[in-house]
Amino acid sequence: FKFANVVARKSEAGTQAFRCRFYLHDDEWLFQQVGAFTYTREFVEKTGGAYLSFIELRSPEDLAIAETCFSNTVPFGEYCNQHGIQFGRQLDMTNDAWRFTPVRDVLPNGEDPRDPVVTRWLLEQGYLVLHEGKTFWQYTDQWEDRPSYLVSMSKLIDKPHWIDVARFYRFTYRAIASATNERTVIFALLPHGVATGHSAPIENAVAARPLGAAMVTIALANSFVFDWANRIRVGSNVTQYILNSSPGPAIDGVEVFLAHSALRLTCNHVGYAPLWQEQLGNAWREPTPKHTWPVLEPEAERWDVRAAIDAVVAQAYGLNRDQYEHVLHSFDRASGPNPYTGICLEKWDELHRIGLDAFTRKYDPYHDIPLVETLPKPVIDLKLPGEQDVAEPGADVPRDLFGDPLPTNLFGEVIHPDTKKKRR
Repeated sequence: FKFANVVARKSEAGTQAFRCRFYLHDDEWLFQQVGAFTYTREFVEKTGGAYLSFIELRSPEDLAIAETCFSNTVPFGEYCNQHGIQFGRQLDMTNDAWRFTPVRDVLPNGEDPRDPVVTRWLLEQGYLVLHEGKTFWQYTDQWEDRPSYLVSMSKLIDKPHWIDVARFYRFTYRAIASATNERTVIFALLPHGVATGHSAPIENAVAARPLGAAMVTIALANSFVFDWANRIRVGSNVTQYILNSSPGPAIDGVEVFLAHSALRLTCNHVGYAPLWQEQLGNAWREPTPKHTWPVLEPEAERWDVRAAIDAVVAQAYGLNRDQYEHVLHSFDRASGPNPYTGICLEKWDELHRIGLDAFTRKYDPYHDIPLVETLPKPVIDLKLPGEQDVAEPGADVPRDLFGDPLPTNLFGEVIHPDTKKKRR
């Protein structure tokens, strides 16, 4: 149980500051108040959002870092509005269950629906892949748990916008998380041809923002400092209210570096080839043969880029080295210390040794290619059911008496043709 001892005093001037402390285990502290924090009204207004919630900090170091992070920053929600980024929920895993088709009914041989070849085939059969929070991780759409369901586009006739936005790349985040998890804030860019459950709020106005802005946002949101600023307020859910009131640092001058770095980390299979083409054209300055996916594969190579992003973002927040190290150690676990503290601090030291410009040039081989600011074009052409499920091959997809695509294997052979009719 958690108990809150709140002392209030009526005053015409209003409360301008108050003493507080959190995570106490001994009521004797109330009579000593050693190490009490002082929260000012200004601090609560900056950190508590519209409801003036109190963030529960644990140490004086946390308080100093919070004061730094929340000063001279823009709320994340305001940042998203400035760049045309809007989040929304799509399918509810309970109320929309009637729209779902188990993956095993369509892919009985255990194929992963996230595989770009399989995804393309599913689109030809009239299915979108349903992602949940557990199916992706930072910078990857192929995390440990495979999707369990598909969504037939014939069951989205009442939701034509969901089919329309499935033609684009969109980024999403995990809504279910905890301050005790390995990471609390988890953002990823999903390929075309997908829908999401309620545990993964996703962009719903993708044609109104450049993809470059999306890549910058992903790089910022997956940093340790942004994560820390959220986990000090998260219970068991990363709500839009919490995200929107989180501090976003001034990143003027490093947008190209952040976007290109997030792009290199995201392009892990051929499904992202159109994204690479849009952002960098034919440029390929990697040590591997042209268009080898993933762009960055060894874990050490990926964290070399991730730590560079993290150091740049930490500097943008205005943290000093001790504060940044404290943030990194806050991700230590009982199973062991944060394994990335060392490399992040190495990049921090290098950044301050050689300067921001030289650092970003070193870790972005495409630094001379400007950020793409045009609005994105659809990657694929999807039609509403009744017109043609998919503009590409698939018009002759076998269907049942209700017009739904029948489950078939990758060779076009119908699997259990009576299953859907029995379920209906």
